[in-house]
Amino acid sequence: MRKKILTLILTATVALSFAGCGSSGADTPSVDDTKAKVKDVLKDASSEEESKVVEEHYEVDLSAGNYAVGIDIPVGTYNLTATGGTGNVSSSNMYTGGLNEIMGSPAEEGYSVDAFTGLKLASGDTLSLGGTVTLHATSENAQVSGITARTATDAAAIDLGPGNYTVGTDFPAGTYNIVGTGASGNVSSDNMYDGGLNEIIGTDPSDGVSVTQFNNAVFEEGTTLEISGTSVQLVPVGEAK
Repeated sequence: MRKKILTLILTATVALSFAGCGSSGADTPSVDDTKAKVKDVLKDASSEEESKVVEEHYEVDLSAGNYAVGIDIPVGTYNLTATGGTGNVSSSNMYTGGLNEIMGSPAEEGYSVDAFTGLKLASGDTLSLGGTVTLHATSENAQVSGITARTATDAAAIDLGPGNYTVGTDFPAGTYNIVGTGASGNVSSDNMYDGGLNEIIGTDPSDGVSVTQFNNAVFEEGTTLEISGTSVQLVPVGEAK
């Protein structure tokens, strides 16, 4: 980088020297003008250096939910290892470096896998886990410093029992963690393939099919949420800054 800066300074100085040749009077750059030009070159070079993305080691444990890349998890290339349960794991870029797999631990031959290597996740992608599967995800080139944190929210949690609810009418649009508060039952939304969910949720996961919580369900205006046989609490998680 030092060599690059010195080259830029030399180029700027030579350019200014030639600009002065053949000119006279007010057209000749002053010493102050030359210093200002060199300062601008240094500033631009420094900004370029600071804008370089730092890549580092990162690992995280994930369970049922939707994880926005660049917000909930950093951009990077990941290796996934199932650590328990079974369920579908997919990413919104499944056809361009992503995945759509049934994963579980232990893996069942012909049905599920316990590991996936080289998952490429870019900003704006979403990684979704359904069912009881839990994953350990690791990346050696994660852009941790590039994460845009969610804003803190003081919005109250919302308790819902069995029924059909319209977002924007029965509760505000937003992103929520859905926590089971009753016996196991089905909780689904009509945007299940676009930020929503279709899960069996309850307080007791020992039945092997229920999850106690689903993270980051995105409910936009007009979305329908259906709850059958159980009750849940919607906990607002805030939006990205």
